Amino acid sequence: MDVNLQEITKDNWVDMIDLEITKEQEKYVALPAEAIAASKFYDYYVNRGVYLGDKPIGFIQYYPNFDDEKPNEIFIDQLLIDVSLQGQGYGSKAIKLVLDEIKQLDGFNSVSICYVEGHDVMKKFFEQFSFKVVEQDEFDETIMELHYA
Repeated sequence: MDVNLQEITKDNWVDMIDLEITKEQEKYVALPAEAIAASKFYDYYVNRGVYLGDKPIGFIQYYPNFDDEKPNEIFIDQLLIDVSLQGQGYGSKAIKLVLDEIKQLDGFNSVSICYVEGHDVMKKFFEQFSFKVVEQDEFDETIMELHYA
């Protein structure tokens, strides 16, 4: 399984727009077009395409958690795999790759993610990578963290 991450550029951003998720999943994650557009207002957002070889299969967005005054933490804001390829291990491989990438960044020692109430399958998904629930916020999002040295 040759899953890899690629920077989103002017040459491949359209690949991300063509990714599909179910209508139900749209309640829990932003579409790549929305996430990429929002990221253009913040220099510190990182967008990655998830590829199987050279075929686009998913999208990940992360950034330093400055808004929550946690400058040593990276927040994984978006993760999606095209609906046609879900349940085949590509999301797990993508998270492993992005965690490896994040751990190479200087000045950070933790990663956080959240999932929206009702999308509880993500709790078990992230627990397999040692994320732990730390709080439920005012937006019915459950925050999970992973600390590393």
